[in-house]
Formats: sequence, structure tokens, C-alpha cells
Amino acid sequence: MSTTDVSYDVRNLADPAKYDHLVELESPAIWWNHTGPLGGLHLLNQVRVPYFDDVLGGFTGKRILDVGCGGGIFTESLARGGASVVAIDASPGSIQAAVEHARKGGLDIDYSVAFAETYEPSQQFDAVMAVDVLEHVDDVDAALAMCARALEPGGILGFLTHNQTLKAFEELIWAGEYQLGFIPKGNHDFHKFLAPADLAQRMSTHGLQLVETKGVAFDLDTPRTLLVESTDVSYVGYATKR
Repeated sequence: MSTTDVSYDVRNLADPAKYDHLVELESPAIWWNHTGPLGGLHLLNQVRVPYFDDVLGGFTGKRILDVGCGGGIFTESLARGGASVVAIDASPGSIQAAVEHARKGGLDIDYSVAFAETYEPSQQFDAVMAVDVLEHVDDVDAALAMCARALEPGGILGFLTHNQTLKAFEELIWAGEYQLGFIPKGNHDFHKFLAPADLAQRMSTHGLQLVETKGVAFDLDTPRTLLVESTDVSYVGYATKR
């Protein structure tokens, strides 16, 4: 993976503004540059797409809400797999990128600008995906409460986020942002990282029962992402609505 330019610095910006800034630096196409500052999200698709496809028994015919969709990298995989997708993000620049890219690809995705904490879903879904977003919201409990409201009883909440460990700090922030530069500087706030047990407890409070958690690791030499046993850095999993 190529390292990013030093101009990819989003320190001291609110989370939505970080991604608006990256779009403004170049163009909405920055979301689809596999070797750019958001290229790691394309690598994550190697894990999250097949994982959630297996969990849901395929995307075909599923009604899915994608929370914190960014420029639509994961969202488009859901739609191409046959899902009917509603997707939200708090960054207007990212939604612009997502809408433009979906239109060029002939995909029918319902995108809108909204915060996870305050979005009011107009329908209930078979699945809600909160993938690579929980570590960016200001109020995790409000976001999880919204996800629970958006789910049909028995529906699935999929998540992917980062553990609050020294190893996660070293790999994602110290190395990823400041040494190797494959993540924009300031992209992550370590205080927002979530331990798996903490996330499970928060989900339970909102009627969401944890079913499974698996570790996710980056191999930057290949580069690729893969499922691993350890959840010390990043982890993926799902819960069901009771």
C-alpha cells in the first residue's frame, strides 16, 4: 500500500469534517483511490463483505441500513450483492462522492446526510451495518439505540470497530497515521475505541444480543486484511435484536 501525502492531515477537525476535508483536497474520487488515504477501507472489504454475506445468508433481497457509509465502498458491495440499501453519513462531501459513484455504476442506493445518533428511520430493516463507524460517533449509545429502532425483531446488527488497547493504538494511530502514513493523521481518536466487552454491554442495554466477535488484522506487506483469533486491534461481529 502506498503511503499518503503529508497534506492528508485531519487533526483538530470534527469527524464529519475530516472526510469533507479529504474530498475538498482532491475530489469525491478520493474515496475510490485504492492507494490513497482511504485505501484501507477497500482492504477491509476483503473481510467484511464475505463475513456479512455469510452471516445474512446472502445479501439478495435483504433490506439493509448502512450507517456511516462514507463514500459508499461497503454500501456498493451490499447493493451489488442484491440488497436494497439505505445509507447515511454525516459528511456531505462523502455522500456526494457516494451518490456520484453509484450513479456511474448504475446502482440504486438511497443515500442521505444524517448523523447516526439522530437519524429517524422511516422503516425497519433486516440488517443494520455499523461498520467502521462506532469509533467515530460522539454518542455510541445514541447510535446503538437508533440501530436497534431500525431493526426488525430478530434482525442483525453488524459491526466492525477497534479495541481500546495499547496494541490498537500502536498499529492504527502511531504506525498507521504517523509512521507509515497509510491513514490520515488525526483520523482516529483513541478515546473512542471500544473494548469488545464494553460494546457487548452497550448493545445489550438496547436490546441487542451479541452473537459473535472475530478479530481483524491488516497485513500491509501483501496488502490484505484477514480474520484472526485475536481481537486486540480490530474486530468484526454481529448481534441480533431481541
